[in-house]
Order: sequence, then structure tokens, then C-alpha cells
Amino acid sequence: MDAKITKERISRMLSYDWLKIIGLCVAAIFFWTLVFTVSATRITTAQQFTVINYFGNAGMVNTSFSKDFTKAFNDGLFSYEVIDISEVDVGGNAEMGATLMQTRVATEEGDVVFVPDLTDAGSEYEINGEKYQDTYLQNLVRNYGWNLENLDRKQAGSFFNRLEAFLNEYYGNYAEENATLNTEKVKQDFLARVAKNKDKRFKTDAQKEKGIRDEIKRVEKYRNALIEFDGYLESGLVQLTATQVRNIETGELSESQVYSINICPNPEKMPNLTKIAGYWVEVLNEAGEKQPDKLSALNMNVAIMRFEGMEGTFEFESLLYINHVIRTGKTQ
Repeated sequence: MDAKITKERISRMLSYDWLKIIGLCVAAIFFWTLVFTVSATRITTAQQFTVINYFGNAGMVNTSFSKDFTKAFNDGLFSYEVIDISEVDVGGNAEMGATLMQTRVATEEGDVVFVPDLTDAGSEYEINGEKYQDTYLQNLVRNYGWNLENLDRKQAGSFFNRLEAFLNEYYGNYAEENATLNTEKVKQDFLARVAKNKDKRFKTDAQKEKGIRDEIKRVEKYRNALIEFDGYLESGLVQLTATQVRNIETGELSESQVYSINICPNPEKMPNLTKIAGYWVEVLNEAGEKQPDKLSALNMNVAIMRFEGMEGTFEFESLLYINHVIRTGKTQ
């Protein structure tokens, strides 16, 4: 049998089988793409820190916010677990913003939400002949309250209550001035979590030792952050905000719940906050003539998102960022 390869035979094969060859190539590309996609290591909810601008906040769209956020990340604000950051602006078009926010919540993306506690001009509704308007904060609570952390400082199960319990596991009483960290327990719990999750980042002894050191730093950061925040709270620099939402059918107000922190009850004490988070306000002169709008941060609030996919107490990274915003915004 003559099996010699010739130009004529190659030409004939390509003439009749080129569709099959292209199909096989496409199938091979698709197969290997699928293999790499399925086997690739995915970033977890805890490893990405996302700041969301909810309606009305103009601070997210200026370059100073992005520069500050990126610098804080690069300077080691977060623990070792956070390896990527992102920002999301859902302001502007209400319909598109709502869709974007719903998508982020569905994919469990979002840690801190900037939301001003001022009237949302687009939220007007009527109940039994009475007209009402929500604030942006009420709008957030109404639509996403089940995904927001309860920030009541003393309520069982709240964000701060859980943080206290976490710290007391390792310090006994974290609030004592000379509290000592139980590094052996930190080590044991870290290694147990690595084994449970089969974390590929910590295979070798050297990787585990570094991970233990980083975990110790994480616990220490959380303690320092809670003590720092309580200082801001006690001094009145920031305040916890209790929010009520009106039932759009009956008009009744819900029970007050603390879902956010007012980081600017007094703009004079937070003169630099508009560099990070602010909203535009209309300015009129004494004659009632319109002047250029200006940025304000009065009653700017921050809320903390909560998702089931967040594991290992990494939700407390949010307090590290909130303290950074307060430090940056306040009078030096």
C-alpha cells in the first residue's frame, strides 16, 4: 500500500476534511479552557475587600478616594488574607445602580458601604394619601437589611459582640491594658483551619510558620482596631445610627436597628473626609442665586455587609478600613 505523503494528498485531505480539523481544534481549545477554569484557584469572599458607594455619595468617583484606598492596601492596612481590593459606584442612574447592587449582593461582593443619611429625592411614595420619602440609608436598609451587620455595640450576636468574643478567646479579657495574647491557641486554631480547608498556601513548614506569624498579627490588629474605634465612639467623634424603615403598605415604622455608623456627625471635626466620602450639595448665595455645588460629608454613614461565604472571622477586616477612614478624615 502506498502511504507516501504528498502535496496532492495533503491538498485533497484539507479540501474534504477542513471543517473536521477546525472543529477538533475548537473542541481542544474549549476542553483545555474548561480544565484550567475548573482547576484554577478562586479568590474567596474574604480575600477580596470591596467598598461600595450607595446612592448620593460622590466621593467614590474622584481620584483621591482611589489613591487613598490603594495606598492603604499597599501599606498593609488589612491582614494577610486580603489580596485584592475593588470599588463599586452604584450612584447616578437609580435603575442601573439597583441592578449593580443586586448583582454584587448575589455574588457576595461588598464589605463596607458608604451611604449618606439624607433624603433621597427619588424615593417619594404615598401611603393612605400621605407622602413620604426615604433617606439613602433607609433605602439601603429596606432593600438589603438582611445582608447588613447589626452594629449595636452591646447586642448579643452583633458585629461588635462577636468581635469581643473572638478577642477574648485569645486574650482572656482583650480590654485589659496589659492583656496577653495566647499565641499557642492562635497557632492551634490557625493550623486546624488550614487543615479543614485544605489551604494550598500553607503546605510546607516554612509556609505554615509564616502563616502563624501573620495570623498573630491579624488578631493583634483586630484588638487594636476595636480599642481605637471605642475611643472614637466614646469621644463622640462618630455615632451609631439607629434606623427605622416604614412599611410601604401600612405606613408603620419598623423597630429601630443599628445598621450603620455615622462617621461625620460634626463636619468641623472631620474636615478631610470629603477626600474619601462625600456628596454634592446645592449652594445659594444671600440673593438666592445658585453657586457652584460643594462636597459635604455631614451624616455620612458606613454600613458593613454580611455574607454566609465569609469564613474565619475575616469580616472584622471592615473595622480596619473604617478606622482608617476616620483617622484620615478627622482633624490632625
